[in-house]
Amino acid sequence: MTEAPKVYQTGTLTYTKGALAVLCIWLLWGDFCFQLMETIVPSIMPLKFKAMGASNTIMGLFITTIPGIINTICNPIISVKSDRYRSRWGRRIPFIIATMPFLLVCLLGLGFSDKIGFWLHAHFAGFLGRFSPTAVAIAIMGTCMTLFSFFNIFVNSVFWYLFNDVVPEQFLARFMSWFRMVSMGAMALYNLFVFKHADTHSAEILIGAGILYFVGFGVMCFNVKEGQYPPPPDYEDGQTGPLAAIKAYGRECLSSSHYWYLFLANVGIVIAYSASMFTIFLYQSLGLTLEMAGWLAFAFNCSGAVVIPISGWLADRYHPVRIVMVGAILQILACPIYMVWLFWQPSPQVVFYLYLALGICLGSPIAALIAVIDPALGMRIYPRERYGQFCSANSMLRSLGGIVAGVLVGVYLDILTARWGARTAYCCLPFWNLSAHCLMLFSIVKLYRSWKRYGGDDAYVPPIPGTLEGKNGSPVPAARESAS
Repeated sequence: MTEAPKVYQTGTLTYTKGALAVLCIWLLWGDFCFQLMETIVPSIMPLKFKAMGASNTIMGLFITTIPGIINTICNPIISVKSDRYRSRWGRRIPFIIATMPFLLVCLLGLGFSDKIGFWLHAHFAGFLGRFSPTAVAIAIMGTCMTLFSFFNIFVNSVFWYLFNDVVPEQFLARFMSWFRMVSMGAMALYNLFVFKHADTHSAEILIGAGILYFVGFGVMCFNVKEGQYPPPPDYEDGQTGPLAAIKAYGRECLSSSHYWYLFLANVGIVIAYSASMFTIFLYQSLGLTLEMAGWLAFAFNCSGAVVIPISGWLADRYHPVRIVMVGAILQILACPIYMVWLFWQPSPQVVFYLYLALGICLGSPIAALIAVIDPALGMRIYPRERYGQFCSANSMLRSLGGIVAGVLVGVYLDILTARWGARTAYCCLPFWNLSAHCLMLFSIVKLYRSWKRYGGDDAYVPPIPGTLEGKNGSPVPAARESAS
């Protein structure tokens, strides 16, 4: 008698092994297209702004701070709306499909923004004559970047939740490790073959990214099917409307210090990341070419793709909170090594090979340990039934951190540049990273202690302030919540 094929289920969706493999292929293909677009824009726009003579503060404003403001305002709204949205096409994919044409237009605008600015200045001299052509070009770049950030937040808010809705739970951790490997592979290929042409062919690269995203990501959306969802739950006491939603959101997500520790750890990562846009200028100040920088990024992404499954296995075995804590400690210990350029000025070849060795031996393994904070640690800390809601709160607070950090890092570098010159200023970036990772380590240690109080390895129950509901509906004693 022939044995029936094994069937996997999540919600109302069922898969055979073959269907599950096809689902993962489409999701990973969509991620490849999305990550390429997400990698290209922040890597090229600093170069375009710099070519126009924009200051570090202006770059921080348009590339980090304004996108952070948009994310802070829009992400919670989009996330809650998506959680409660019901349609024949699902609750996630409609938000992605609806914004794809606008994102394509924005990417085309970014590609031609400098030319558009010069054209406008030449044809509307009576209105724009008081401004220089470069000032108009910078304003157009900033406008296109702002519009891109607005439409992109719809995708960034719901794409991550789609996995939790369509991938069976027992495969989520493995899928996320494949997801990270594909992301790093996409970035590695871009940095090796494309980034070295960013100075001379930025428009073509941005246009290509837009077309690939529109076609490739769109094909994924039409081949991934969401299941049927139960009606959205009522708010507490049967209340409805925006006020009830805001009250429930604030009470459940923001009133427990337990979750604030994880939020602040993520803020620390964002503060450190806000300086990453200036890494290319650090490389250039040390004599590296764009091709050398591309090779470094390629090597780091390849080594990261090798070690990320190991960090995922360690997180499953020893819990993500411990792995992130170890990563934060190692990062703090490693930061002073990168300050060597303040005291040593070797040839570009020596700089290249030393960066290569440090990145492969230290940078990539440490980054892989820290990377399990999102989403692996969140999946183990947040209440599963409210996962998207807590993710949006985390994203909102990360954005607030990015808003402040994006401007402050630009101001920090501009002050140092005025006092000691650009080379010294960019060589001081490790001081910025060190302070950010100290905040992260402090928060992770506090989270670890709180997690132990709530049950730790054997009996952890996520607290939900304002309710007696715990993980999988199990009760949470009121005294335990107050202890946090």
